[in-house]
Amino acid sequence: MTDDQTAQSHGEIHTPPRTIRARIAATVATAAVALAALLAAAPAALAAGTMQWAPEHTYLTYDADGKQGLRIGALTRTGDGRLVYCMEAGKDAETSYSSSRIREDGEAARRVGWLADHYREHRDARTHAAIGVLVHEHFDADPGAWRRHYAAILQQHPGLDARAAELWQEAESRVPAGIRVASDMVDGIRSGWVDVGVTNARGEHIAGIRYELRIEGPALFDAAGGGAASAVVSGTTDSKPIRHTWNATGAGDVKVHSGYDAPRVEQFVSNQDYIGFGRQESVSNVGVAFRVRKDFTPSIATVAAAKIVDAGQEVADQVTSGVSGDDSHWPAGLELVARGYYFDDIPADRLVDRMEPKDGETIEDFLARVKRRGYEPAARGSATFDGPGRQATVTAVGDDGEPYRTPARGGIGTWVWAIDASKQSDTAKEYVLADVVTPFLDAAESNANRAKVEVESTVTEHAAQVGSHLSDTITVSGFPDGHGTFAGDETYGIGADRPLAQVSVWWSGDPDDPANDDAYEPKGAEEPAEDANHRLIGTWEYPAVNGRIRVGAGTPDAHGNPVEITAETHGWYVFVWKFAGDDRVMPAASRYDDKWEHTRVTIEKPEEPEEEEPCEPEEPCEPEEPEEPMPETGVDVGLVFGVSICALAVGAFMLAVIRRRSL
Repeated sequence: MTDDQTAQSHGEIHTPPRTIRARIAATVATAAVALAALLAAAPAALAAGTMQWAPEHTYLTYDADGKQGLRIGALTRTGDGRLVYCMEAGKDAETSYSSSRIREDGEAARRVGWLADHYREHRDARTHAAIGVLVHEHFDADPGAWRRHYAAILQQHPGLDARAAELWQEAESRVPAGIRVASDMVDGIRSGWVDVGVTNARGEHIAGIRYELRIEGPALFDAAGGGAASAVVSGTTDSKPIRHTWNATGAGDVKVHSGYDAPRVEQFVSNQDYIGFGRQESVSNVGVAFRVRKDFTPSIATVAAAKIVDAGQEVADQVTSGVSGDDSHWPAGLELVARGYYFDDIPADRLVDRMEPKDGETIEDFLARVKRRGYEPAARGSATFDGPGRQATVTAVGDDGEPYRTPARGGIGTWVWAIDASKQSDTAKEYVLADVVTPFLDAAESNANRAKVEVESTVTEHAAQVGSHLSDTITVSGFPDGHGTFAGDETYGIGADRPLAQVSVWWSGDPDDPANDDAYEPKGAEEPAEDANHRLIGTWEYPAVNGRIRVGAGTPDAHGNPVEITAETHGWYVFVWKFAGDDRVMPAASRYDDKWEHTRVTIEKPEEPEEEEPCEPEEPCEPEEPEEPMPETGVDVGLVFGVSICALAVGAFMLAVIRRRSL
């Protein structure tokens, strides 16, 4: 281009400089008027402006349609140095334009925009001419005119089509066609990561593209370098995905909006419209969507270590940690403390007092509600869990710090367990927002504490003879009130009461030698086995309740039958009270060797008469002084009486002698 060139088309040159200046002035004036009108009608319209002619080596010349010196490539450039390319074949070119606008986004617009920007500083005429070819191919408003000019161009510049195809392929590999966002969870739905990468039309990752991710919902991206977490992260792509981690701040749905920069082309409206690189614009879309939850709901499952516990034994519970809810997840390594409260002395007929915690009810409020029903904890326990599925066997401890032992009075016992959110660590408080409380009198964590029965008794006769009637008075205490009426509860796994106790009477001794009976005096607590020296006389049933029982002497048993116990032979007779036990009362029995329960039976000996001194044979009995004879008969009554006495004495003496000899 020479100094006297005044205007340029694709090949036609008009030389007078003043003509150029006149046209420029006219164009500027026209543009100013048009701009004023546009501003008045539409404030958003783009302003007019002027450009400079493009430098050398940014275009090629050719002849077509009878015109010479036509140009293909970058004809002008903007004030900020952007090269612009002609887009209307055969039109006169000028440096003024009335307006400009960003063309609609599209693959061609992105590739041409990228090429125009990428080769801005290059000074290779064939390269810019090839870019000009691509501009006409995709943006020329008169495809027929362009076809004629393009044929002439290829004839005069062979291989330019190949260079254009080469540039088009280069743009395909370098121009972003989309953004790829993938995500996954690493801690349930509480935290995870998002991978981002910008890809070309071939699906390959492209480096050097600016991108941005924005979280919408209850989650934040972790800041690099230990800074504050943020809802937005940005960066420049690499040839592989870039990972950004996130953490939930609450619960709900999260969307990750993604955006990346893509080149756009700007069209300058003039006599000869131009196309050039416009700017990088962010292309936005929703990359991924998922649900998050920072907090979680732990759970506690408990099973009583033993369903039946005897008086004086320790009480234990098997506790298992867990989570509840489909989207609930225990944070890795987070420790929670669970506390248990053990209640005892609950009557069997009060199993209907089962209580469920209300939604949102704290453990303090729940225990207060249980207390209003009449129950307070008798012991406590605790366990620490660092994840779901952990198990612990917890032994109840009293207020004195010693292991709790069940009372002799018995009753039903049960546990209430809780994870108190207010008593967890500061870290745990971020994840546990409400107390977790188990029910009161839950069947799985309840047990029966068996009562211990005491029995005292005394036989009526501690010594008796063969043929005597024997009896016993037995006093029983320790049975629960109403024992014998509880029918059991299948849900709680507690069997029905055993309603009857038994009283047995045993004999022991030497059946052949009464003098040897003492060798078989009852010994040991347990009843013996029957043999020649031990025999069960009988067993009778009586109600298994507290109170005094009379056994024998015709007193009826539990079935209304009078009981008579007769000592039919010499030896020892022992009363033994026993109860086999049930799920609410321990087995119990009186001792076989309890001396208060023994009766010693012997053979009755006949009474021996008192011996009188016989009269000496050599000295006959002196008769008593005779009394006065009866007047009627004259017989001496005193003499007769004295003789009789003497005879009786001699007879008694002889009888005693004879008996001794017989023994």
